[in-house]
Amino acid sequence: MAFRSPIRRRRDGSYTVDLGPNERELLVSMCDQMRDLLTSGDPSLVRLFPTPYGDDTERNEGYAALVVPELTERRLAALETVRSTAQATQLTAEELSAWMRSVNDVRLVLGTILDVDESGTTPSGDQDDADRYATYEYLGMLLELIVRAMAK
Repeated sequence: MAFRSPIRRRRDGSYTVDLGPNERELLVSMCDQMRDLLTSGDPSLVRLFPTPYGDDTERNEGYAALVVPELTERRLAALETVRSTAQATQLTAEELSAWMRSVNDVRLVLGTILDVDESGTTPSGDQDDADRYATYEYLGMLLELIVRAMAK
């Protein structure tokens, strides 16, 4: 039996999304939590807004003042798109692109919170960390399914 992806490109260029209610609920919750983080300036956002000039504090601050507000607005708009389409069974290419960006952003933030690195070691923390890591892994799978669907 072949695997049938829950996210599939349709002939008309739109996408079918066949996710369960728990997965859709997770997407909404993820959007709400990420929106709160983006508007708080939380330090776990460091991977979303990396400093381009190494240790040059003045240049990094200037860059952040120019770029971070616009990037934040784009991320908030993408999160709102995901939130408003979380129950949809069909998405446009633009909506699925917003899903891809938002899922990736959340994974980056979760990876920072969990201190995930390139070694592939899983966090050995408490139950909250285990739950966050399971979400991190799920979002990785979802991101891969989105990218594959968009590549077809």
